[in-house]
Amino acid sequence: MMTAENLWPDVASIRTQLLLTWSPHSDLHNQAYIAAVQATENFLIANGTGVIYTIGPKLFEDVFHVKRRKDMTLAMAIDYTASMTDDIDAVKTKVIELLTNTVGSPNEPADYVLSLFHDPESWNFAYKYVDGYEMINKVQTIEAESGDNTDCDELAAAGMLAAIQLMRDDSPLYVFTDADAKDADRLQEVINAAKAKNISVTSLLTSQCTRRKRSALGRPERSASSLSFFQQIAEATGGSVYETDKENIGNVLDTVIGETFPSSEIIIDSFNLSSAETADQNITVDSTITVLKISVTGSSAETDVDIYYANGTLETYTSGKSTRIYTSSGETIISIQHPPGSIMKLRRNVINDWKVNITAQSSIKIDSELLEHTDTSEMVSLKGSPIMDSNYTVALSVYGFGSNGTCHTIALTDSTGNVISSHEASQLQRDFDTLCAATFRTPYAEFRVKLYGNDDSGRPFTRKLSELYKPASVELIITASTDDVIIGKERLIGYEVKNCGTVTETYQVSISDDHSFVHGSTTVGYTLLSGDGANGTFAVKPTTPSVIFSYTIDVSMVSNGDVQQSITRKLVVTDVERPDCTVVHTDGLCGISSLNTANCSLYPWTALAEVTFSGTLLDSISSTVGMSVKLSHVNITGLSTGPITVNISGDCCTPSLHVNVIDVDGFISQCGLSFGDGQSVQSVEVVSEPSGSSGNDIYTIIIIMTVCVTVVILVVISAFVLRMHQIKSKDELYSSKAVPDNIRKEKFNAEMIYKKQGLSIIEQ
Repeated sequence: MMTAENLWPDVASIRTQLLLTWSPHSDLHNQAYIAAVQATENFLIANGTGVIYTIGPKLFEDVFHVKRRKDMTLAMAIDYTASMTDDIDAVKTKVIELLTNTVGSPNEPADYVLSLFHDPESWNFAYKYVDGYEMINKVQTIEAESGDNTDCDELAAAGMLAAIQLMRDDSPLYVFTDADAKDADRLQEVINAAKAKNISVTSLLTSQCTRRKRSALGRPERSASSLSFFQQIAEATGGSVYETDKENIGNVLDTVIGETFPSSEIIIDSFNLSSAETADQNITVDSTITVLKISVTGSSAETDVDIYYANGTLETYTSGKSTRIYTSSGETIISIQHPPGSIMKLRRNVINDWKVNITAQSSIKIDSELLEHTDTSEMVSLKGSPIMDSNYTVALSVYGFGSNGTCHTIALTDSTGNVISSHEASQLQRDFDTLCAATFRTPYAEFRVKLYGNDDSGRPFTRKLSELYKPASVELIITASTDDVIIGKERLIGYEVKNCGTVTETYQVSISDDHSFVHGSTTVGYTLLSGDGANGTFAVKPTTPSVIFSYTIDVSMVSNGDVQQSITRKLVVTDVERPDCTVVHTDGLCGISSLNTANCSLYPWTALAEVTFSGTLLDSISSTVGMSVKLSHVNITGLSTGPITVNISGDCCTPSLHVNVIDVDGFISQCGLSFGDGQSVQSVEVVSEPSGSSGNDIYTIIIIMTVCVTVVILVVISAFVLRMHQIKSKDELYSSKAVPDNIRKEKFNAEMIYKKQGLSIIEQ
């Protein structure tokens, strides 16, 4: 009987025999494995000859559907003590949003680090993940917990050091806390560790714990030494410190993390679903999408939402390339890497009111612009909100479209995703992008722009623009100059406001700026009839040099407080005053009688202009009519400060002109002069003695005409004399004796005979 002990040797023997039979070179498998790895490495990256080097990383990623991630760590150190209860959900929500935007994108880091710090230090933990989805899942589990110590200060330094130890060089660390640093004595240790790896440390401080604890004790909200702790680390490592709250922490995170890991998300679609709508929703996935993200707000669990592919297959999130999570804010987030190009279906397993937002990472990017139609049939970029029931053209610049990409429809959708109107798109292929455009009439409701087309592979695609347009009944135009503002000098900001609605409205126009440079009144009210407008100005007076400041002019309806128009512009403050030419005096007038070439030179005029400038040199002062007028002023060579006076003189042969003042940097200022009320000089024809070949022709004509006239006169006189002679001869004939006809006839016949014979007749 065969026992187990006897059986195993036989099995081993059989396996060896089979290997030798089926794979006679099995002893070389390990060497083959090592050789294959080396060959792959040589093929990809060997000494400047690998395929990645030859075709470039971008094309390599597109061809092989792989991605080389940024060689850095995205690290976060989060205070999870009880005092963070009010803030932890806001931090988690925003961090998860940023992570789902980053995973699978071109800006994804090589790995992630999460450091959770508390008090005591035994409650501190640090984690490192290569898979971004694992990082998301871990962040999702963070909960604020009470510790043994009830004081406010936490072990922030220990949390930073734990994160730094796991991080790659040249990476950013973001710290979230509401408390002072209990271990601030480790300041230099943190700085040394961070600088050794070139790690920048940025802290986001909410002050909640400090304010609650310290205010109860009658002490300041945050100690100067604690704030100095975070500031000193930031200054030493190239980071920053932001004091914020849970309402605004999302905006701060977008700014600070977006600088290093910018999101390149585009919107595929967004819409609302009421509980009455039960049908599956189609999701158009084109061939350029590398990461698809679906966010559903209003779900109660992650299983409320399912995704089905075009072939009916259910997404099970087991491939390692997709995930589905439910956040504490009541949002289900689904992320799928490299989804197949098709029409996917979103299915609701529990019927509630939902808000769905579908975004993606894609090579197709779109920039949009609304163009307004001017009175001269030109199209210019719209500043502010579009006017209700007016014509505009939406121009979409589509990048990464490919030569075969097409756009066929541009739609306007309302805030819930419903289509308001659809318009056929015109398409123009350009060097670096494709222009898709359509003209539409503005609806009365808020709207977004959505583009439909086919990608380079012929698959359908959709893109929705993020900007929400709010049509207004009032028009705002800023008429102020965009030139630099001089420090210490007042600048007037001009504007025009017009009621484009159908009823009388009262509006409030206000100005604000980010440096408190507004000088004087900041708010003005206007009551305008339909179609009426008004002009006004605000004043700004900069006090800080070498800054760029922004000012915003808003127009709101007094009846409901709604802002109808808002335009923001930027100005540069400088201590260099560029040339400014101003006409200060004129003498003379070019009336109608002087505006002709015959006597315009008899009417002189003079003018006086002032040119102000400082901190720069003038290059030239000239007129647009050259030597037709005379300019006189002091020598401007080496002159760096004005004002200077320019004397200008001329006559009505030049009734209008401009004086150009140019500095050495090419800045130009013009001042205009007009003495003829916009009228131009008329040319008067002057008769003069001809010359040259044209003169000879004229003389010839004159001579011929003179001869003709003379001949006519002579003919007339001759005819008159002849007539008088005939009359006289006739009278003589009738007074003489008559000759019979037969005698005349005979005489005639005789004459004929004699003439024929060569004889002559002698009359007696």
